[in-house]
Amino acid sequence: MRGLLLGLLVANIIYAGMTLAVKANVVDRGHLHVGAGGGVQLVSEVAPSQLHEYPPNPVVVDVGNLPARNSGSVVPPPSSYCVQVGVFESITDASDFISVYGASMAVALDARLLEVKPQYRVYLPPLESRGAAISAIEQLRATLSANKLVIDSFLIPQGDLVNGIALGLFSEPANAENVKLQLEKVGYEVVIQEVQAAREELNVMIRELKSEAVFQGYWAEIQRVRPYLRAVEKLCETIAQGI
Repeated sequence: MRGLLLGLLVANIIYAGMTLAVKANVVDRGHLHVGAGGGVQLVSEVAPSQLHEYPPNPVVVDVGNLPARNSGSVVPPPSSYCVQVGVFESITDASDFISVYGASMAVALDARLLEVKPQYRVYLPPLESRGAAISAIEQLRATLSANKLVIDSFLIPQGDLVNGIALGLFSEPANAENVKLQLEKVGYEVVIQEVQAAREELNVMIRELKSEAVFQGYWAEIQRVRPYLRAVEKLCETIAQGI
């Protein structure tokens, strides 16, 4: 009997020892991430340079205060409408328009000199006095009548050609040459002078209206008072851009 009890005691001791040894080598796989290769590496087996150190008190960032991501797109400025109104008959006409509508719209005078085709003045050179010029034009008219030539003639009262005799202002050089030839045939020396001409064009620029519909609200009244005006939409100017 004693031998049987002693054998059971020894067997229990051996079993308990084996159980403790097995538990020491068992890993709870429910709490361990196993890599794709199936291997497990202890921290003690990793080189210190390969370990990541995290601060004990991490900084919490408010996402709402982060700057917006730059998408590369530019937000366009608010749209506006600009239009040119003209052509005005005179500076007085344009100034009156500005005084009427300047309080309700951003308006500015746009005055430009436009080059036009030159004209050709035909004349007899100035004489030494007014009396001599009057006598010369009377003789000229008698000569023209005797030769059945119809050419207008006028005394030049002032300017660089004062006391000269004007024989016409022509848009085509051929017409001026024709007058010159006719007078040369009856003994007169005639001068043709090319006159550079420019025409002033007066418009009013209306800027920074919110929309075309706003302008149309004024246009009916503008046309009623000034039916000769026309409106042309323009690209609104920037600080460094002209019209």
